[in-house]
Amino acid sequence: MPELSVQQVFPTVGKPTITYVERDNGELERRLKGSLETPGQICLITGPSKLGKTSLYQRVLPLLKRQAIVIRCSSQLSARNFWATALERLDFSQVAEQSKAWGLTTQTDIGIKGEVGWAWLAKLAPSLNFSIQGKTDEEIKRQFATSELSAAHLIPLLRGMPLQLVVEDFHYLSENTKKEIFQQWKAFVDEGVSVLVVSTNHHSTEIFSSNSDLRGRTRNIDVGHWQSADLAKIVQTGMDHFRLKNGQAIRSYIARESMGVPIITQQICQEFVSGLDLSTYSQDVRKNYHPDHVKPSILHVAKEFYGSFDGDFERLSQGPRAASRKYATYELILGAFVAEPLKFSLSKSELVTRISSLCGAGENVPTASINSSLNALSKLQKDMGGALIEWQSQKQMLHVIEPTFLFYLRQKLRDRQLNDSTQIDLFDKILQDGDITFIRERVIRGHAGRVFRSDNR
Repeated sequence: MPELSVQQVFPTVGKPTITYVERDNGELERRLKGSLETPGQICLITGPSKLGKTSLYQRVLPLLKRQAIVIRCSSQLSARNFWATALERLDFSQVAEQSKAWGLTTQTDIGIKGEVGWAWLAKLAPSLNFSIQGKTDEEIKRQFATSELSAAHLIPLLRGMPLQLVVEDFHYLSENTKKEIFQQWKAFVDEGVSVLVVSTNHHSTEIFSSNSDLRGRTRNIDVGHWQSADLAKIVQTGMDHFRLKNGQAIRSYIARESMGVPIITQQICQEFVSGLDLSTYSQDVRKNYHPDHVKPSILHVAKEFYGSFDGDFERLSQGPRAASRKYATYELILGAFVAEPLKFSLSKSELVTRISSLCGAGENVPTASINSSLNALSKLQKDMGGALIEWQSQKQMLHVIEPTFLFYLRQKLRDRQLNDSTQIDLFDKILQDGDITFIRERVIRGHAGRVFRSDNR
């Protein structure tokens, strides 16, 4: 077996193999498997992006001997072509090959006389009135792509083949499309077909608001940010593979700096290990590594992978009409997410408390300033062309919808303010202990000049 490269052991794209870690001793995998094995169950995987939702179901589906048939939602997707997109990449011959590898009898499952392909599916959906006589599979497939399918038309396919319907990012759909699509989903429940839905956690209740009949028939598996202990297993497994000494200190440090995001752990480890001599008798293999060794790699990852956040950070921290604002409210909102304990979502009261702590005694930002800034975030980010944080006014919750932005923000503030090793060590200690005073005095004020504009105090 050829030796694996650093990029294969610590992949920054795709599903990890060597360094795949089952969180909480495999609890998520067990829950997902059990949910999908339940006939008619709608399984909802929720959580911020890049926390392993896709890797989770890609790990579990082969255990169930099923291939994913994926609908990736967008704001342009209408109810008319929603179900047709599920069939765009469907390859019957590929499904048959995988089924054979799994030991499944596809010919029996797919058609009475061993019929395979689009003609078989067309016969099971007579309401479509397809003309299939003398037509090739490709021509019949094109008819499916342009037809007005419903959930009911996919049921024979999902029941007769080793496929799992996966709907990703349904929150991007327009409200009218959601309502129409979710009204059809009860057909899956009634026919005993399980469906997997993947979305961000703060949009999870939208499925019920569109169809209340789905309450009690939907199981929610929340993939929150990773615990440091599980991220440390990624570090240990990969470094052990390369025979590198990795004590608790370096594993814990990389895990903590990853901000609960496994891909960042992979990126840090790949960057660090790529710079080492991995030959058997090299000095690098003999070293005892500690946090100081990996700090340059962490800063490099922030710049190399997430430097594209620079412009967004400047615009978000300044807010609209920066010159006329009296308070540095936008900067303080971002700073509130840097402090520990790490949270991807803050209630209004939590946000106000953190901002108050950042300001210090006698320097509180008025609630009206915070309210106006929160309400302006949506338009500001729309003008930017993408959202990193989202304010839900009805629930009075502020969410980070791009967790890697937290990692970038943390390293950005470190790189901006802390220029010598003593300061960096202090930064690490303060963030670990959760003491917000250091952030207030060294970080937020370093960008704004003062928490308040010069015309205020």
